[in-house]
Amino acid sequence: MITKKLNLIMLITLLSLLLALTACGGSSETGSSEPNEGDSNGTSSAETYTIRIPAVVNEDNFVAVGFKRFKDLAEEKSDGRLKVDLYLNGTLSASNEEDLQLLSDGSVEIIGMPSFIGAQAGGIDGFNIYDFPFLFDGREDFYKLAEGPLGQELQEQFEQATGGKILGYYDIGGLSLLNSSHTIKEPSDLNGLNIRTPQSSLFMDTVSVMGGNPTPITFAEVYTSLQQGTIDGLTTTLPLMYDSQFYEVSKYLTVTNHVLIPYVFTINNDFFEGLPEDLQSILLEAAEEMIQFSRDLVVDHEVTAIKNLKAEGVEVYELTPEEYEVFGEVVQTAIEKNIDLVGEDVYNRALELLGK
Repeated sequence: MITKKLNLIMLITLLSLLLALTACGGSSETGSSEPNEGDSNGTSSAETYTIRIPAVVNEDNFVAVGFKRFKDLAEEKSDGRLKVDLYLNGTLSASNEEDLQLLSDGSVEIIGMPSFIGAQAGGIDGFNIYDFPFLFDGREDFYKLAEGPLGQELQEQFEQATGGKILGYYDIGGLSLLNSSHTIKEPSDLNGLNIRTPQSSLFMDTVSVMGGNPTPITFAEVYTSLQQGTIDGLTTTLPLMYDSQFYEVSKYLTVTNHVLIPYVFTINNDFFEGLPEDLQSILLEAAEEMIQFSRDLVVDHEVTAIKNLKAEGVEVYELTPEEYEVFGEVVQTAIEKNIDLVGEDVYNRALELLGK
């Protein structure tokens, strides 16, 4: 009887040892969604993090091309620990305003948005500064403002109000004038022309003081309205002019670049702070490379758009420095009328920073 008990005890002990050895020699596979505990730096080589990016544009749009670049960079640099899912063609949201709301409540992790969304939906009046006409003589002026002291103040206000963290800035092109009537070389050439503008007092007043009749219709209505003569022209970016095939119904382009459309690449701050430190560094590095890529990409697309528009029979006119200055002087009335959008102090600080 005693022998049987001893044998039973020995058997239980042996089984316990085997189980302990099995637990100590667990799987060494990586790529699992389960974290490895006990890393001294708090990171995990196994845990993955999914980043959702919504966009209303299609996959051929250069904004989407930039997002794809970020996806490739983030996933490659993190060895797959960062997984980026793109939701294009409005499959996750119907507008930039909705994108910002989704970011704020944590339903998505990263968005790209025009700066005016930060003003309209984010409630940061200072972000309207980027929409003032003829403020920037070139892209370097824009980066000087956005990345300088004033831009950083506005960025902090935006981040506190929305829970986002701005990763960087690029642009999606400058607004120019396309019309179906004649070449525009000076403001008076706009007299009597119905020009489509966004539903914005600043954009509408800018066209008005230049001599045109601002006509705020949706972008989807533009082609048919040009075709039917309801409008005579519009202000939009060069790539959009070509991609939307407006050259079929409008043959006169004046490159004014009177407003640059900044684009803001933004991540949900709670998500970012929740990443391991090494993944935070990887994400910032991927974002920086993608932003530079997108800055170069939009320039290439503008050059290609002008070349393609000319090939389609569009007469392209580029303002001389003297003509550009005349337009800049004329729009001062619109600026003064809308100065309360940003506040006189913010506008004057911007001028001082840009040496104007």
